[in-house]
Amino acid sequence: MESTPPSFKGMKTMVVRSRGKLESWFAGEIELIEKYLHETSRKVINTPKLISFSWMKQQNLTEVRNLLKEQKLKRFLEMSGNIYLDLVRVFYTNLQFNGDNLCSHVKGVDIGDYP
Repeated sequence: MESTPPSFKGMKTMVVRSRGKLESWFAGEIELIEKYLHETSRKVINTPKLISFSWMKQQNLTEVRNLLKEQKLKRFLEMSGNIYLDLVRVFYTNLQFNGDNLCSHVKGVDIGDYP
């Protein structure tokens, strides 16, 4: 008898509305706001897939479980919480290279290595 992995009911998709304040989300750059409104805001973002390590243990998937643990992925793959899709889209709209590093700006916060 096959068993399906448990569903993660604690995961929610949250919507954050800009309430007309997109300038602060994009550091006031009109080109990025236009790109967000006409391109990025319409893209579908897939809900992350989570793994329950206890379910894997029940299913006797010890080898796979150990490989994921060895790669230090257990905490990352079991992460759950709210997902703010609008902010994810803003992050990717603002994403740029700064030398060899990727950087972004969301709601007044610089993310990455800025000079």
